[in-house]
Amino acid sequence: MSFSYDLKCELCAEETVDERHRHALAYGMLLFGKAFSGRQVSLVTENEGVAALYGQCIAEEAGLISCTTVSPVKNRDSIYTVSLQNKGDCAEVLGLFYHQPDEISLRLKMQNLPDEGSVAYFLRGAYLACGNLTDPYKSYHLEFVTQHYKLAEDLQQLISTVLAPPKMTVRRGARVVYYKESEHIEDMLTYIGAMRSSLELMNVKIYKDLRNKANRVTNCETANIEKTVTAAAKQVEDIELIAAHRGMQSLSDDLQELAVLRLEHPEMSLADLGRELSQPLSRSGVNHRFQRIAAAAETIRKERALR
Repeated sequence: MSFSYDLKCELCAEETVDERHRHALAYGMLLFGKAFSGRQVSLVTENEGVAALYGQCIAEEAGLISCTTVSPVKNRDSIYTVSLQNKGDCAEVLGLFYHQPDEISLRLKMQNLPDEGSVAYFLRGAYLACGNLTDPYKSYHLEFVTQHYKLAEDLQQLISTVLAPPKMTVRRGARVVYYKESEHIEDMLTYIGAMRSSLELMNVKIYKDLRNKANRVTNCETANIEKTVTAAAKQVEDIELIAAHRGMQSLSDDLQELAVLRLEHPEMSLADLGRELSQPLSRSGVNHRFQRIAAAAETIRKERALR
């Protein structure tokens, strides 16, 4: 199962005791379901636990029995549709949450959220109905999706009163209220009661940070190795040119020693070469000697070019 699926299972598993909180949870699920109007009250989900909780909310709040249908989908989870089709039942449910069957624009009714605890349970219900969380191993993205523009604005403003302000965009005609920062997502999960998922997200972030750091170190080491190999190849070329045209004896004793050492150990770094000399030398000192060897080789190249 996906990270988002497991998160919803965690949220569904917690029992809500306080009556106000149960009401707020139900309101979040109903308001952000597929339909919340005088014609239809419904939810469509791939999570069986979410479907069961939605039906339970309708039963507890209105004493009504909803209809649940299951539609199998090839190579995917089944689709659960929970609904009330009777207009009288729909009107009754809407009235419990201060809504009218003939409302043109769906808006958030704050009368249903008397305290901050109710806000947390409302957001839990909203997430269960219309939320999604991307696999944090791939990217950080938590969102609420609704077809109602004003309702999306209300949700954005409500979240901003208790957590960091989320952003909003339009995707295929729907309004999306979302977070992309891992810290903000962690705060949201904690706020709506998904402590296990919040901790798991933190662990994923730590793992990714460590992996990225290790990759940076590896890339840096690889770059340094390539740089050392390229420089060593040029030094060997210079030394062999000098040996072929003037002989090693043309170099001073200190340069001869370094030249022989480089030919014997083409893989060594400058620092390692310096430690192997009869009189140990610093990396910069070794580099300076190679510059003198390079200058001697360049003189030979110029002389050959003039012939």
